[in-house]
Amino acid sequence: MATPQRRRRSSVSLDAIKPYRRNGRATAGSLHEYLRRLILDGAIPNGASISQVELAERLGVSRTPLREAMRMLQAEGIVQSEHNRRTHVTALDVGDIDTVYGSRVLLEATGVLVTVPLLDQSRLQELAEAVQEMRKHASDTNAETWARAHRRFHRALIPEAGREFARTLSTYFDRAERFRRMFQTEEIQGGVRLLEEHEAILRACKRKDASKAASLVAKHSARAALTLMAQIAPEREPTLVRTALQLFSALEGA
Repeated sequence: MATPQRRRRSSVSLDAIKPYRRNGRATAGSLHEYLRRLILDGAIPNGASISQVELAERLGVSRTPLREAMRMLQAEGIVQSEHNRRTHVTALDVGDIDTVYGSRVLLEATGVLVTVPLLDQSRLQELAEAVQEMRKHASDTNAETWARAHRRFHRALIPEAGREFARTLSTYFDRAERFRRMFQTEEIQGGVRLLEEHEAILRACKRKDASKAASLVAKHSARAALTLMAQIAPEREPTLVRTALQLFSALEGA
């Protein structure tokens, strides 16, 4: 008589994950965004191994859209999936901070250089509205609304670089966000300095000053990286971040 297979369980408790509740049927897109936020917030911890069967039961959703949502997360490098329906949250290593942030600085500032000269009034309005939302929610106890506006602003800076470029940058953006949330060292969302940095970037965009905008974006991202590394890995030299920062700072004065 064949022995029934035991269902492989998740390596962490899923009790902290709330059931997915939204009007209408759960779609792969909506689940992707929900799971992505759970991972960024640490509700599904760094390096965790998850049973998709258990997760579907916990969320109260069908396995089909969940499986597709996991594929989307895997394409972004946030998770790694196996054929046995287990998914691992991609582990973060402190030693990767320089690579993650340095790559983000290089990519985003390059995208800004390409995009700013081609910004039309509708794109500028989108950037201005995102800054307005950040200002409006600067003192919210729930930082999620601020974070959405922040991401919207950065996405609007690079559309002319293309979709594949944006997807690649999004991967580094998410990994940088996970580092920040894991160690909680960067200033809180909505800080005065952060708002001033975004407002300065917006002014450069309105003037169509691509070099200035790229330099400001590089400084904005590099400052977060250097602050983080100085506090949690002071023995490591942020070579890539400093090189990227010097490259785009030099453009401003050229």
